[in-house]
Amino acid sequence: MKTRRFLVDLALMAAFVLLGWYCYDRGKAYDFIVQNTAYAAGAEKLSGMEAVQLTVDGGAPKTLYDGDIDQTVAVGSGTHELRIDVLDLDDRPVPGQSRVFRFRLRELGEKMTLNIPFAYKSGAAVK
Repeated sequence: MKTRRFLVDLALMAAFVLLGWYCYDRGKAYDFIVQNTAYAAGAEKLSGMEAVQLTVDGGAPKTLYDGDIDQTVAVGSGTHELRIDVLDLDDRPVPGQSRVFRFRLRELGEKMTLNIPFAYKSGAAVK
């Protein structure tokens, strides 16, 4: 009888530890760098974009101009969605020029940096 009670207690403790880890992981905010600068990889060279508006996971929009580097936040360690809207001269999104780039934070590398021209080129068009 004591063995059975011990196993039940052990199972409950393991469940609470796993629940705690899950809640911590899903609620933790991660800072990462977004840069609207030139990108070069091998023969591929992309210049910075003139003006873009970024939205991470539907959060508050952030505007970056050519050469800007800024910090933004993603909550949780799962897959995130970056929406990139190209802006016109009046800082309004240009219709048909939006892209969505899906990424995981571990794909950003040790420095946690995301290059906007690369993400725009790699992203899917928004309908």
